[in-house]
Amino acid sequence: MKNFSILLLFFILGKSVAFAQTSYQSHYVKQGETVFSISQKYNISEEEVYRLNPEVKNGLKNNTVLIIPSIVAKDTTENITFKEHKVKRKETLFSISQTYGVTVDDIKKYNKHLYSSQVKKGEKIKIPIRAVTIFSNPIPSDKGKHIETTAGKHLVEAQETKFGIAKKYGISVAELEALNPSIYGTDNLPLGSILNVPKLPIENTTINEEGYAYYTIKPKEGFYRLKVLFGVTQEEVILLNPETKDGLKEGMVVKIPKKDKVVLEETTEVATTIQVKNISIENRLTNFKTKNVVVFLPFELDKVVSDSTSLNENLISNSASLRIALDFYSGVLLAADFAKQKGISANLHVFDTNEMQSGVNALFNRKNLNGVDVVLGPLRQVQVERVAADLESKNIPVLSPLSNRQSKMYANFIQGIPSNDILEDAMISFLKENSMGKNIILIADRSKSVQQQKLQHAIPGIIIINPSEGGYLNMQGVSDKLSKNVENWVILESTKATLVNSVISGLNGLRRNNTIRLFTLDKNESYDFSEISNVHLARLGFTYPSVSKTFDYKEEHPFISAYKETYGTLPNRFAVRGFDITYDMLLRLACSESLFETNDDLMDGETTYLENKFNYKKNNQGGYYNTSVYILKYNEDLKLEEVK
Repeated sequence: MKNFSILLLFFILGKSVAFAQTSYQSHYVKQGETVFSISQKYNISEEEVYRLNPEVKNGLKNNTVLIIPSIVAKDTTENITFKEHKVKRKETLFSISQTYGVTVDDIKKYNKHLYSSQVKKGEKIKIPIRAVTIFSNPIPSDKGKHIETTAGKHLVEAQETKFGIAKKYGISVAELEALNPSIYGTDNLPLGSILNVPKLPIENTTINEEGYAYYTIKPKEGFYRLKVLFGVTQEEVILLNPETKDGLKEGMVVKIPKKDKVVLEETTEVATTIQVKNISIENRLTNFKTKNVVVFLPFELDKVVSDSTSLNENLISNSASLRIALDFYSGVLLAADFAKQKGISANLHVFDTNEMQSGVNALFNRKNLNGVDVVLGPLRQVQVERVAADLESKNIPVLSPLSNRQSKMYANFIQGIPSNDILEDAMISFLKENSMGKNIILIADRSKSVQQQKLQHAIPGIIIINPSEGGYLNMQGVSDKLSKNVENWVILESTKATLVNSVISGLNGLRRNNTIRLFTLDKNESYDFSEISNVHLARLGFTYPSVSKTFDYKEEHPFISAYKETYGTLPNRFAVRGFDITYDMLLRLACSESLFETNDDLMDGETTYLENKFNYKKNNQGGYYNTSVYILKYNEDLKLEEVK
């Protein structure tokens, strides 16, 4: 990790690093790509792709890194034909590129005006279609299933469609059309016609699409999720999609029987809480103009010695803010790369926080920076507020990524982390809506009088226990208030580590004869006291509000894979934070003409990523704030689970 930080510092200073040539190269799998399309791109056979990357036999996943022989790719300037496409309502450049299996840059290359403007309904644009060569099938089936004997040809049967045939042979519709130019522009395939296909079919089965829909599996989705969305059982899914018998994988397209009711968006179910939809905005992108993003981070470049690795190692070791900045920035870089794969280009203008000493407007003038879409950072609240003040007259959004304390209000200020008040209110709301049939006890010292009043107002009849002025609490008094007949919910409000430790230890002793669950509105540093046992917290089902959750690195995720491949280590929470907030920011910028417009008019729910989620609301006093909060609970396995 230290070596990665040094390299990143040199990169920021403008140093270049040359890597030795190798006989292989890497390929990041993009959305919509297949093994066939990748083999065509690099002029190799599918067999070679499978040989070097045996794991893709189970299916491709977005952002998977493949090993590809360093053979010069085919000259794509030859054998290109063009198809005219008339832009339909709600279509974007990215959605059109996915339809035809080409990149956004491919389309722009032959439609120059799209470098500076968006596609318009009714507009006709040229789509480049490259000639396709069929390679032999790399993986013959040995499972005893009946397989077509004629390789490279498919006889169209009744009710078959282009999508069904493409799915059967593991290619995209665009690739099927490239192999068969005569089927462009029509959804009707003549019965008995013969189509060119790249390889033997997966199974000899007719795909009847009448009465069925197709759904792309999202990260972490399982059979239960499909049951919630579509009302289908695991057995039904496997019957229609035999390849799912070993489990669902991100990016899989599965066939689902159409039902009367389909739930399109997930909602958070917590008692009578107003449900907040968990939305994805990746399919709402409309603005593909290049984004100008300014990033302010405390790199302390004035202290960096360009030709001394040892001195820079000492600098990183001794500066916590620099370590955080480098980790955060590593996540920012990958977020920009992921956004680019969605068709969103961004120019990152990265500055050391020290460069803004003479004022942000003066810095922008010196660097000839115009048309800035958003400023991310700095990290310290006093500095980010200064930036917001300088840019308020220009109405440039300033997003605070790591601080949740705002003392001054500016119309262009966006608070990326929920404030302590929002955390408290979320926890109180949860307690209020789930308190029916519970014996609620509050243990609060004098410093938490405001929180005590809030809880008393929200939960009438709550039992109040206040420690002595010295912080002493007699646990016998707590025991007397416990109920043997119902579950006891104990809320602990204190910043004193000794009191927190004694209450947790005492409650663990009392739980032998009582059902007790522990809560707090504020999981502060006192809960990190060395004497406090996580085992005790787990036994008490300790529950608290949080601005983020902890990602389970045992789970597969494109960002984790890409980060490890790029930096040789797993990301920490600051790197994940850098990725989550930047990726969300870039997606929002691509949903409308400005970040303010997106937050005001287009967002009807919260967006969720690895460890962070975002739901921005307008502040009546100026600016915007993030209202998305996790309610987390320690489970018996000493892991945190999301309650809300």
